[in-house]
Amino acid sequence: MAGIILFHVLMLLLGLGIATRIVPAKRVGSVLGYIHNTIGITTPSRPQLRAIALVWIGSVIVIVDGCLALLVLITKLSNTG
Repeated sequence: MAGIILFHVLMLLLGLGIATRIVPAKRVGSVLGYIHNTIGITTPSRPQLRAIALVWIGSVIVIVDGCLALLVLITKLSNTG
């Protein structure tokens, strides 16, 4: 449980750091470039970097929460049968 809370706190702090421009644009751009090249999609332009980074952070939070919710649902269903 502590790991889940720590994950959310760190992701929200990272998002806050990107939104308030504490995290440098060069670092955000290099990370996004790596992620986009790995997946095989085009990298965002400089003006779009921060918005796309926030979209990625939100997506990761939703995916992790969804996987955890499904895990809890599946384990509850298997225990009732």
